[in-house]
Amino acid sequence: MKLDTNRNKRFMLTIDGSDLQKGLRPVERVGRNSGYMVSCSGAVGRDNLLWALDSLSSIDTSVITDAFPYPQAFIFINHIIVCGETEIFELVDGSLVSKISGLTVGSTWDAVDFRDYIYMSNSNVVVVRSPVTQQYSINTDLPKASAICNYKGQVIVGSPDVGV
Repeated sequence: MKLDTNRNKRFMLTIDGSDLQKGLRPVERVGRNSGYMVSCSGAVGRDNLLWALDSLSSIDTSVITDAFPYPQAFIFINHIIVCGETEIFELVDGSLVSKISGLTVGSTWDAVDFRDYIYMSNSNVVVVRSPVTQQYSINTDLPKASAICNYKGQVIVGSPDVGV
């Protein structure tokens, strides 16, 4: 692999494939001369290969007129969701599509992603995305939360049903 480190100067660095074979070091304690790479910039690991990052484009959020801290963007495995204060949008083919509106105002949104199932809350309302119907709906059975995380497949909720 050859890397042109400066386009103005003609400097080429050749990296032997065996130098890349071990990949990134698994923990920071592994020393620099162990055969592992120590950092990766401009690429991600996919399918045990190193790929260049896809170019990012900006999302037109002009439909969300709420004041700071909105819009909020969530980049999930299969979906990109952008939230306003009382409305949730999904990025579909490069455009924001409203999925549910008229929601109760609360604190900022927090969400957890299980591929096509999404659970989100703003402390005053819970919204879920059904993996079967792809519809967003208010759910009164799940606890309202100010913080949500996925810990090894289990949903952990902060401040359940406290509200703001």
